[in-house]
Amino acid sequence: MGRRRFVSTLLGAGFGSMAALLTPDDMEAAGRNEVPLAYARGSDFEPRTTTVSADWFENLRSAFDAHRRLAPASIPGVVGSAVVPGEFGGRNAALSVDVTGSEVSGAVPERVGDVPVELSRVESNSTNANRNHSSDSLGGKLVPGGIRCGTRESSGTLAPAMYDGTSPFFATSNHVFGGDAEQHHGESFFAFGDDGPRKIGEVRRGYQLDDFVRIDPVNGFRPASEIHGVSPATVVGQFTREGLAELKARGGKLEKVAYRSGHSTGTLHAIDGLTCAYGKVCKRGQLKWGSQSDFADGDSGSVNYHPDPEKPDDGVLVGGFNNARTWWPGEDYIWGTSAYHITTNYGFTFSPLTAGSR
Repeated sequence: MGRRRFVSTLLGAGFGSMAALLTPDDMEAAGRNEVPLAYARGSDFEPRTTTVSADWFENLRSAFDAHRRLAPASIPGVVGSAVVPGEFGGRNAALSVDVTGSEVSGAVPERVGDVPVELSRVESNSTNANRNHSSDSLGGKLVPGGIRCGTRESSGTLAPAMYDGTSPFFATSNHVFGGDAEQHHGESFFAFGDDGPRKIGEVRRGYQLDDFVRIDPVNGFRPASEIHGVSPATVVGQFTREGLAELKARGGKLEKVAYRSGHSTGTLHAIDGLTCAYGKVCKRGQLKWGSQSDFADGDSGSVNYHPDPEKPDDGVLVGGFNNARTWWPGEDYIWGTSAYHITTNYGFTFSPLTAGSR
């Protein structure tokens, strides 16, 4: 079977974006009642694969489909939703839906097909607790993620290097620039150390809907595929959507390093999320994890990550950006745009794409 036909067959079988990352050898290596799962794009964009129960995968696929059919953004009063992946040998996948007020209850079904819907009522109640952690001196020209960055008027946290093919660029949250970096094209972008601000880039383009901004390096500075102050520090790739589900199923946790709140670790709550609680347009491809107490103003632009399961001592895989925390009673997590969502929409990745990679 040719490569194109093979990928087309997997797409028809519900493998989604993983289809382009799998090979016939991956399929043959799966045992009876198992399916291969590409859980990450690794260094040089090489896939990381494992096998999972066919029943668990089918249940997950049904949940993704149920989330699409529910169309939560079209239901008045719904401010957020996400897929809660099932556990290996435990509970099945579910949809988590956040609503305001009681009148919306009848508009949200208890189940979509065989997938249960878990409803949470939330109320707006803003909180602004901050913890100030100073940054180290910048040192050389290679700049890692996890440090303070921004303009002279506002600050966020620098992400590790992102790539447009093989070209690295600096990135942080778009709302560091007041919500619309498009109006700041060419504006100076700084990294802040104990020795003060240093201009490391200039704004190229903001992506308001998915809340990140691309910054071109200047003055000889270069973004590093590293996260400041942790070990291992090297970013070796990023999780796929299904890879995040598999991480949740086996109880894996995510971590982050941000300039205000420092280093924290938390539980992965839900994936494939949608939030309508922030901004004028609902944001898709959201990842929910951790606790709001581990996120402060100035942490936006940091990334969440987990050690590479294949070689945990060598590097980490990125889950996505951290853009905000809950500010309403009844909900307690950090949320932001998933790396797989940015790759799907824009082609940008947290590892370079090299010739011959699949």
